[in-house]
Amino acid sequence: MKPKINDKKCGASKDSCKIIALCPTGAISYIEVEEPIIDKNLECNCSSSCGCGNEGDSCGCGGNSYSRIVIDYDKCIECGLCAEECCGAAIDMI
Repeated sequence: MKPKINDKKCGASKDSCKIIALCPTGAISYIEVEEPIIDKNLECNCSSSCGCGNEGDSCGCGGNSYSRIVIDYDKCIECGLCAEECCGAAIDMI
């Protein structure tokens, strides 16, 4: 089974996402993008509905920059650690 990220649940931040460092093969990385992820609350500024744990401009789901985590399936060994440890329950093994 492969990990699949649910962007609707992911409030990724380079500094708060612990699964990036936990991945044994380095298959998970963080990227910044210019457009918001579909269904993100762009005005959240880390309200309780956000869950990303950051504040202001460093918020992964609002502010001036947008971010997400991505999985390099060529590196992924399908161990499931990311799904187990994701603080936002945003990764499912499918």
